Amino acid sequence: MKIKVSFFLIFIIFFTLFLSSSCRKEDDGSNYIFKFDIAYNPRTLDPQNASGQTAAMLIANMFDGLLKIDSDGNIALNLAEKYTLSDDKLTYTFQLRDDVYWYFDGDSETICTAHDFVYAFRRLFNPAVKSENAPLFYAIKNAEKIHTENLTNLHDIGVYAADDFTLIITLEQPDPHFPYLLTTPPAMPCNEEIFLKTAGRYGLNGENLPSNGAFYLTKWHYDPHRPQDSVITMRRNNKNNHVFDTNQDNENAVPDRIYPLGLNFFISNGEPLENFRSNTTQALIATGNSDATSMLISQNFPCSGAETSVWGLVFETHGTFGNSDLRYAFAAAIERENIEFLPMKNGWRIAENLVPPVITIDTDFNYREHANDTFPPEFNRENAHAAYEKGAGMVSRENLTGLKIIMPENQAASEYLGRVLQQWQAVLGFYCTVESLPPDSFERAVLSGNFDIAFVKLTGGYNSPDAYLSGFGNPGDLLSRSLPQNTVAEYQNLLKSARLSEDIVAAAELYKQAENALLEQVYFMPICFQTEMFFYSNRSRDLDFNPFTGVVFFRGGRYF
Repeated sequence: MKIKVSFFLIFIIFFTLFLSSSCRKEDDGSNYIFKFDIAYNPRTLDPQNASGQTAAMLIANMFDGLLKIDSDGNIALNLAEKYTLSDDKLTYTFQLRDDVYWYFDGDSETICTAHDFVYAFRRLFNPAVKSENAPLFYAIKNAEKIHTENLTNLHDIGVYAADDFTLIITLEQPDPHFPYLLTTPPAMPCNEEIFLKTAGRYGLNGENLPSNGAFYLTKWHYDPHRPQDSVITMRRNNKNNHVFDTNQDNENAVPDRIYPLGLNFFISNGEPLENFRSNTTQALIATGNSDATSMLISQNFPCSGAETSVWGLVFETHGTFGNSDLRYAFAAAIERENIEFLPMKNGWRIAENLVPPVITIDTDFNYREHANDTFPPEFNRENAHAAYEKGAGMVSRENLTGLKIIMPENQAASEYLGRVLQQWQAVLGFYCTVESLPPDSFERAVLSGNFDIAFVKLTGGYNSPDAYLSGFGNPGDLLSRSLPQNTVAEYQNLLKSARLSEDIVAAAELYKQAENALLEQVYFMPICFQTEMFFYSNRSRDLDFNPFTGVVFFRGGRYF
């Protein structure tokens, strides 16, 4: 009997140890469905046609491109295992991974190849597609000519596949900015066979959107009258769930595991702050709500962030505000020292520059330290009033009646703008209205030029002064109408020289000249810096937030 009991006890001990070991092994924070609020329903999730931060967030979790931006704002490899650049800096040769699969309509056996990138760029520049993103990639050989002249010889575009996993891209002229462009949605691949199956509905609904990334879309339902039922859901693409053997010979191999089982994105669903505090959602970008930021910090929610955004005023210079005296008057009427601003701990402070202080060149050279004497016009009550009277006489005062400032909905930013308007009223006797718009409506209005003055939030897509300066006057960009047409070429050539300079100090000086041109001519009037604050629940780990793009990458996210 004692022997039987002993064996029984041994069995119980081993069984308990086995269960304990199994539980510890499985308790790695995987297989959780993360939930997150997004601000609005995207118009499309077709990468070649999509725009806006919300669409970029969703696309980033469904699609993988050649390169990506890491959490420090630097460019890193993604589907490209490696790439080379020719001596004349015109030809990029990418060697792609051969273990990345498309998921579409229940099928996950189609491998993503170089041909998918070729087809994506042909779609981008196809005049029939009418992509507003195409001008961003005009550096590619023959792209601008084919797109603007409505040509059909898409095979002449400088993108082709040498074989299934070797992609070659040729440029018209050297452009160090180009690798960053390859991280953006328009450069994501598109499989021709899958695209044709969608019969013209590609990216418009859940049934017609493939994925070559970590997650695939399972549901896309939007009802503006029932936001509680509006949701975009994604689930893990197991074919792309790579966990490499760390003992293998390939020293470049790294674990590439997809930890979450899926993602649920709620569209305009109630109050994002309360949803996060109640654990209905597991992460929150506290954009614009300084009170929320203070509350969450005081409640010890873990967070990360960086001061990567600058808010400022831009003018529609193709109309009334092509007048430089008016722009100067508005800038010189602002006395920044007398604007009561929110406490620094809330992530907001007055800005006197366009490029934020954290920005570097080649990771180590701090740009702001070099360009520390770059400022907008100083406050001068008499000069501001005189310039306003002169400008008003030239454009007719009737054109200054009933003007409106548009801005995206944002609590803290509106407080800053209100204080600016008070000074304009006191110094210039100028009055106008402010209209806060949903993010997508605001973007459409600015891109179409349907505004007088816009209060915009400028966040560079990566860590470089170029990311903040290159959008001005650039077709397809939110700041495309911020420069008079006759100044665009000179300004863009200045940036091009900065990109091509192999000397960091020389490049910084050229960027400084470009920033000075924007501030001195008041094509951009900086008002405040904002720290992009990302909060996550105490049980969440390894959610990757990019403060430069505002995108959260959920692939490595774990929940304990």
